Amino acid sequence: MTWNIMLSYSFNLKTTIMKKVISTSAFLFLFLFVGFGQQSKLSFSIVKRLAEENNKNKLAALFVKGNVESVKAITLNNGGSFKYAVNDIAAINLPISKVALLAERNDVLRIEDNSMKLVPMNDSMRVKNNIDAAQMGMAPLLQGYEGEGVIMGIIDSGIDFTHPDFKDSSGNTRVISIWDHNLTVGSAPAPFTYGTEFNSVAINSGGATAHVDNYFGHGTHVTGVAAGSGRAIADKRYRGVAPKADIISVCVNWNLPDDDWLSSVADAVEYIYTKANTLNKPCVINISAGTYFGSHDAKDLQGQIIEGLITAQNKRALICSAGNLGSYPLHTQHNVNIGDTTFTWVKQINYWGPTIYADLWADTADFNQMQIGLAADDTTSGFSLRGSLPYRNINYHLNNLRNDTIYGTSGNRLARVQSFGELIGDRYQIQFIIYPDSNSYHFRFSTTGLGSMDMWSYNYLPNTIFSLPIPNTATYPAMSNYTLPDINQNIVSSFTCSDKVLTVGETGNKRSYKMCNGNIYNLSSINVNGLESASSHGPTRDGRIKPDITASGGITLSAAVLSQVNANKYDSTCMYVRDGGTSTSAPVVAGVAALLFQRYPNANWLDIKNCILGNALVDSIVTTPVPNNFWGYGKLDGFAALTGCSPSNLTGSNVQLIQSNIYPNPFRDDFTIELNNINNYKKNNLNLSITNALGEVVFKTTLKGTESEIIIKPNIHSGIYFYTVTSEKELVSKGKLLKL
Repeated sequence: MTWNIMLSYSFNLKTTIMKKVISTSAFLFLFLFVGFGQQSKLSFSIVKRLAEENNKNKLAALFVKGNVESVKAITLNNGGSFKYAVNDIAAINLPISKVALLAERNDVLRIEDNSMKLVPMNDSMRVKNNIDAAQMGMAPLLQGYEGEGVIMGIIDSGIDFTHPDFKDSSGNTRVISIWDHNLTVGSAPAPFTYGTEFNSVAINSGGATAHVDNYFGHGTHVTGVAAGSGRAIADKRYRGVAPKADIISVCVNWNLPDDDWLSSVADAVEYIYTKANTLNKPCVINISAGTYFGSHDAKDLQGQIIEGLITAQNKRALICSAGNLGSYPLHTQHNVNIGDTTFTWVKQINYWGPTIYADLWADTADFNQMQIGLAADDTTSGFSLRGSLPYRNINYHLNNLRNDTIYGTSGNRLARVQSFGELIGDRYQIQFIIYPDSNSYHFRFSTTGLGSMDMWSYNYLPNTIFSLPIPNTATYPAMSNYTLPDINQNIVSSFTCSDKVLTVGETGNKRSYKMCNGNIYNLSSINVNGLESASSHGPTRDGRIKPDITASGGITLSAAVLSQVNANKYDSTCMYVRDGGTSTSAPVVAGVAALLFQRYPNANWLDIKNCILGNALVDSIVTTPVPNNFWGYGKLDGFAALTGCSPSNLTGSNVQLIQSNIYPNPFRDDFTIELNNINNYKKNNLNLSITNALGEVVFKTTLKGTESEIIIKPNIHSGIYFYTVTSEKELVSKGKLLKL
């Protein structure tokens, strides 16, 4: 293949450092990286912002890995704000012009922001996921579970707090607080410096009217699925999974300047967990949003800081949507051997602007001997190579903000190309932005040498990477080297790929319902009980299985924004709205996590994960063997999750089953229960229940006194019974009784 040599210029960061050229023009001090070929300190988006002089005094939301005290001191001394730190990662705001002061320090290892946009992931639901039995407290459960005493945190587009499903029987709000990132009408919650916080007093008194659900009711619907009470109509048919949970809502800004949403999501996680910790309540967070770019391995600083928040203490869990582009080829993987050449096309989507974005990732061992080139093919009349850049290895891109130009054979410009390469731990990342001069070109990413790399390209429409139909080799011989994109690895967001996060895929819920205008809505494409084709799937970039579990999504009816009634989307009562996708399936799982926390208040994230995954339903529809990258461990079974776990196998539970002796047994009028190790429990928190063979409670009492032997006189008929002893609703002892 013949390559045309193109004009190229770059800012070499190593040279800048060695010459100590420090200038008020941001790109001239680009940037205090470590030496050439070593790990860089700054992400590509920071480098771009530093190269744009008009950004130099603008605050940037950053994650900084290193000595937290040094980071804090530099931040506060240079017009920034220090928000919080988890382990050795700090979340800060700092003027972009001051980033070099951090980067030049040896005890600062990495600084990241992100340039990706946030995307939302948008009755029978309880039946399909076996929730009703858990809410009703069917045997062997001792009571119904509805999330009481648990906080449900929702990071989304807000909440219509006027909806009856988010009020109690007295008409007071169930919402503890709302943090709206879009508003400046009131005070931000410390230690944050943006947005407005409304507490329950403000909500109840009418002082929170400035807050609205700002994305077509997405957040209201998601909150209703997780924790709506169903109170808006008498039969409560559309109640959520945890209808008695308390609610904290964070309304993120979907269009943040400089796209600082990744930082704002981590801030929201910190905010909710801190609130819950103050109230000493367990907390589940649901995030039904994400971006389809990133490392897809949770090793970035945002992924690490969110993991650190989840694992900081017991009583925390986090649930996320897998994404809704499962059938779209966002990803391609190139594997080349010596002598091989392979390529994949990307193309411009005019509707979403003039640029093409591509994100390349590879393990260092797989990319050191690999080279990548970029070319333009004319596809308007036949197929022909019009211009190209030469093959270059990682060293050309590493720590350099490159600006190249692709020229055609006649010398005309075809496209400008900006790129930047980073070494991040044991991974390389190269990001490309292509500015085409015409939409008639397909741009080919070509690889040669020896190695492997993954590439994602999306541009907010799923067909940026060119798939089918492609020309055959007779039409265009170069196609013998073409690598088709695939539908693997289209999970959203890096943190969604974390082992500490429960990532949820989507099954179909139902096809029809009666609308607000009286007509019947029917969507025959819904795959009821089956996996929806739109449900994103893994694996992660480093080969781990995702999603973890599936739950029902479309069509699900849940709380609607009452000021936006849409006769076609709202149900017959005009109080509930349909939605679907993994945005809807994730809060179903979040609701079950809340039920588990009600039963086991001191459980940790791993307990919740094990209870849900270890009791998943694998029916004839689920593709086996499980786990796999489509179904995870199978379908959610809420009742099985609650009944299939006990305190004895929960690592976070502080309750252990204790030995009990009953005598006489069989008994006539009374019996004595002897409890060993009774001093481990507060006696007035121990309750004894007796149920019959049908699971009906026939006798209950509180065990009082200081003795380990207590006489019980139940007024029950002759027969076989079962007794349980609970402490704060956790099972601590059980056994069988026979009444003569």
